[in-house]
Amino acid sequence: MLICKYTRLDSAAFVPHLDTLRAVTMGIRRIGAKAAYSEGFNPHMKIFFGQPLPIGVESECEYFCVYADEAPEEFMKQLNTSLPLGLRIMAAAKAEKDPNVANLMYSADYTVTMRDKVVNLTEILRLCKGETCEIEYSSKGKTICKDVRCLILDARAEGENKVYLRLRCGNENLRADRLMAYLCAQCDIACGFDVRKTHMYDCAGSDLDKLFFGSCR
Repeated sequence: MLICKYTRLDSAAFVPHLDTLRAVTMGIRRIGAKAAYSEGFNPHMKIFFGQPLPIGVESECEYFCVYADEAPEEFMKQLNTSLPLGLRIMAAAKAEKDPNVANLMYSADYTVTMRDKVVNLTEILRLCKGETCEIEYSSKGKTICKDVRCLILDARAEGENKVYLRLRCGNENLRADRLMAYLCAQCDIACGFDVRKTHMYDCAGSDLDKLFFGSCR
């Protein structure tokens, strides 16, 4: 089995999760890698991804596992020649068993870049760091009000256009784009923003890169 880290950047950030899975699966087929398949009338490649990213959110730290008997470096090199723009394998390593990335995910770092200078970014941080942080959003046609303060692990600003967040992910998940959209509305910030996930951690605070590959890449 191989564990792989990949990016989803630029136009690939607007590709739905299932289409991303299909792109990677087709890429593995094109390079002729020896991947295992499920049994039955409709066999599928044994490949497992982490939790889906929201449409429009970029990421430098997504992971998948595939049952394939290949040399990691060669697999990474070959697969990168067969993936669409924005998807790129950044690291690959052998794994004895599926590490269950979706279950390991506990928190993630995000860089939020405002599309213009904002003088009241500190107001966003004040809302994040209060005793409560109640946000309102729509999901499946319903309006949901939720106190997400316990899901915000860290929040800081740099200059007039960047916010850095560490948020819970996995079973207890807070979407960075959803949080920022609500906070910007509350602070009358209308310039828009872009979100990029940069690191993921387990419940002990260990970077998943270190767990899977021995060092941060």
